[in-house]
Amino acid sequence: MVTLFLAIAVQFQLDNNENIEAIVTVCEDYIDTRNTRLKESFLITPEAVIPHWRPNRAIDIRSADLEALLETKAEIYLVGTGPDQYFPQALELQSFIKIGKTIDFMHSRAACHTYNLLAGEGRKVAAAIIIESD
Repeated sequence: MVTLFLAIAVQFQLDNNENIEAIVTVCEDYIDTRNTRLKESFLITPEAVIPHWRPNRAIDIRSADLEALLETKAEIYLVGTGPDQYFPQALELQSFIKIGKTIDFMHSRAACHTYNLLAGEGRKVAAAIIIESD
């Protein structure tokens, strides 16, 4: 299996909109936002960083974890599943299916990049990012 995270950190170029929460650095064991270093899974919207999202591995994602994303009232939902892309069982997606919302799953680095692009465009986006831990 090829891992997508390298030992070095990746820096993102940000636009000048300092009024939104943005992801600045992605490394294997932490992610920096404009004001916070996160070492465990979290949620992020343009308005807030919400630390301590429960899953610490993609395989641990449950329906209740994804419902926390819906509580943000975003229009676009992303999940960064750690170093590899992972798709949960359909049962875990029922809360999105019932209301006709889509949710995109991708590896965490891609989710961080996509989140920054959408938030920078002024879109109502919410991302749940897994930082794997034991």
